[in-house]
Amino acid sequence: MLPLEFFRTGIADNNYQGYKLEPLELKKDFNCNTRGSRTQEEHRRKGVRNFIIEIYDLIAKKNISELNISQITFDEEFEANKYQKIFDISGNNFANLKIYTGNIVGSIIYKSNHFNINCRFGNQFLKYMIANTSGFLELENFGDIDKECGIGEWILIYYWRLLLKKAFSLGLYKTYQHRKENLHTVKGVININSMLKKNFFDGKTVCNFKEHSYKNELNAVIQMALAKVFKSKYLSIVSDIYDIKNAFDSINNPKLNLNSIRSQKVINPYFRKYNQVFEFSLKILRDEFANAGGKNTDLSAFLFDISLLFEHHIRKILKQQFTLFIKNKHEFSIPNGIDENKIFPDVIIDCGNNKIKIYDVKYKKFNFTYGVNREDRFQLITYVATHLQGYEVIECGIIYPLEVRESKEEKPEGENKQTYIQTLRVCNKEIPFEIKFYPIRKEINKQSEADKNFLESFSLE
Repeated sequence: MLPLEFFRTGIADNNYQGYKLEPLELKKDFNCNTRGSRTQEEHRRKGVRNFIIEIYDLIAKKNISELNISQITFDEEFEANKYQKIFDISGNNFANLKIYTGNIVGSIIYKSNHFNINCRFGNQFLKYMIANTSGFLELENFGDIDKECGIGEWILIYYWRLLLKKAFSLGLYKTYQHRKENLHTVKGVININSMLKKNFFDGKTVCNFKEHSYKNELNAVIQMALAKVFKSKYLSIVSDIYDIKNAFDSINNPKLNLNSIRSQKVINPYFRKYNQVFEFSLKILRDEFANAGGKNTDLSAFLFDISLLFEHHIRKILKQQFTLFIKNKHEFSIPNGIDENKIFPDVIIDCGNNKIKIYDVKYKKFNFTYGVNREDRFQLITYVATHLQGYEVIECGIIYPLEVRESKEEKPEGENKQTYIQTLRVCNKEIPFEIKFYPIRKEINKQSEADKNFLESFSLE
């Protein structure tokens, strides 16, 4: 695989063993110019190595909290872990350098070259989760990610399109505007000053009134974003929303100066879904797919924590049949020596009569050799112990994603092992403990069936 293709499609999330550079084919220049050089391969090795090292120094070795990065937020209940690295490396030369990834997915563009961190279950499943999260499940129109478009850019446009469709289903956003007209019939309030200034009564009355209008800054910004996207390389992503574009084009909005536009919030609760559409439209107009490196660098990025998306996806599936506690319900806390940390499990199913089931959601790989690691076990024990103060916990466990393999030969070593319902003993209570797997199908059109099977593995008893 050539370096250009490797950095676009060859790297996925949650790889703790590391990606090596050694297998790469150095047939073409990458991040270097070897024209006329007798040591082409050596220069190309340095070009690839320098590309990784420079990105790492500029962005990856820092925590997300230290960077100004565009991120998708899928729900107000969820808050990203800002103390994780985008990726990590070991080694310092082409022969021994390795790239390690975690939960961060998206695109980094450096010196016009893409460094994509893809979903390890395939970008089709990533799109499926995003579509499900936004309320639109569109299996026919997924399409493929353009080779000229990084996964981060693709997600931004795709998610913006879904949000726009959801908001547009409520109708075009309209606001009240003050009007003053000379009318045959009275409308609103008579403008006394204007009437007194008339030389003679012409049978009309000058009135001040308010009227609904589609001409407003929010619609103008969305209209400009639509025009830009439909003329860009992202056309294939939005090709099915021509009717929405035509609706916005029918509004005779005045041209706006992007520098004068400020973020605004739609106060009317009926149209509140337009808030995110407006924010993403501004990002598109200002080319803010990525601003991690600042205005004076060759680096930009659009990244997000896929573990949050997966957790939101699981909660949305479970909500189809069960009542869940809200994620930001802060009932319990534990001291940390300075302050107190709020305790909120990923999933709490309300079984009625003060009975609950507690589950933690992990996007990481389940270790079929050693089981749940020490940190995750203690985290679940803390959740259960604290909630036993106010509830009867009747079941607990951890939910992991697992790609469905059709045959035993396809399964990695150890994955044929079964997990069992065990007992967790906490505070003199014996609570059933179970590992549950969310099945991920290779054929994305069968994923909704897998979701139903996953939902059926839960009950209120």
